[in-house]
This record gives sequence, structure tokens and C-alpha cells, in this order.
Amino acid sequence: MDSHDGAAPHERKFARIGDSLLVSYSIGDDFAPEFTETYDIALGGLAMLTNAELHSDEPVSVQLELRGDAQPVLRLHGVVRWSRYDPLMQRYRTGVAFLDVDDETRGHLQRYIDTLHLLRDMGML
Repeated sequence: MDSHDGAAPHERKFARIGDSLLVSYSIGDDFAPEFTETYDIALGGLAMLTNAELHSDEPVSVQLELRGDAQPVLRLHGVVRWSRYDPLMQRYRTGVAFLDVDDETRGHLQRYIDTLHLLRDMGML
């Protein structure tokens, strides 16, 4: 559990797992996607590291890909909930809440999270 997002574990709607897998995101059609890493992910959203501060309530598109997975990239839409500078990382820790996740996408996301759990249990993460 990362304490930087200000939410206690009992306040979470979905259990999160920490990981450091690559993710790309974009804040609009006029901007090229940025590649970064997640450090916390759940069915309801994720936390990632960004080079710039993203503004609260800013729409964001996220693409998740599990390396070596035959499934296509998972594309999600969300909104920035918080973005705070971490002086140790010299980057921003940014939280994104997913919006309008349909059942099919939720199933793919759950499979992604389950795979991360399995890889961690096997000592590969």
C-alpha cells in the first residue's frame, strides 16, 4: 500500500496491487503518448509516475500492456484524481480513476491484475 495517495486501505473500493510495469498515457489528441510505469493498480484505477504534474479532473487515456501477453493492449479512459511531486523519485506520483469500464474491459483488467499476482507469487516481480 502506498501512503502517498492519502487513502487508507479500508477506504478503497477495490484492492490494489503494487507493480512497476510499463504503461502509456495521453492527456489529449494533441499530445503524443508518454511512457511511464505504474506502481499501483486496481479495477478502479492506477497510480503511475509522471515527469510533469497532471491537473486534477483532467481526462486521460491509458494503455496497459502485459509484456509477453498475446492479448491486445488494454485501452482505458480515466480522470486524474491527484498528482504530487516526490522529491526522492524526482517525478510526480499521479493517481488515475478509470471511467466507464464495461464488463468486457473489466474482465480483461481483472485478468491483467490476476496475472500480476501470479508473477509476484512466482517471484518474477
